[in-house]
Amino acid sequence: MKNKENLTGAQIVGWIIWWFVTVILVLTLIAVMIFKPTSWIVNIVLVILGGLYLAQQIIVFFGLKRLHQNNGYVWPIVMMIIGILGSLLYIIPGIWALIINNNRQKEAKNK
Repeated sequence: MKNKENLTGAQIVGWIIWWFVTVILVLTLIAVMIFKPTSWIVNIVLVILGGLYLAQQIIVFFGLKRLHQNNGYVWPIVMMIIGILGSLLYIIPGIWALIINNNRQKEAKNK
């Protein structure tokens, strides 16, 4: 992981959102364990949703680390797609990183 001094604003906001969503997931898991739904259908739905959000968090973890890799557009777009399909807040660092990477590519071409 990069030093904190090397993180961009988009990455910092992304990490804040990542921690926020992770805490919400953990609190939801604790609430489900306390109140234990009795229906097996509800349990299956909760397991599926929990698995999808866990996969989302893993992808976002690596996405945030590679957000500005080669000043490319791949990881910012992945963040925006996850924002559309999962947690809407991930759209913010995705768009922000896309703008930063686009400006960096333009600067590199002008040199």
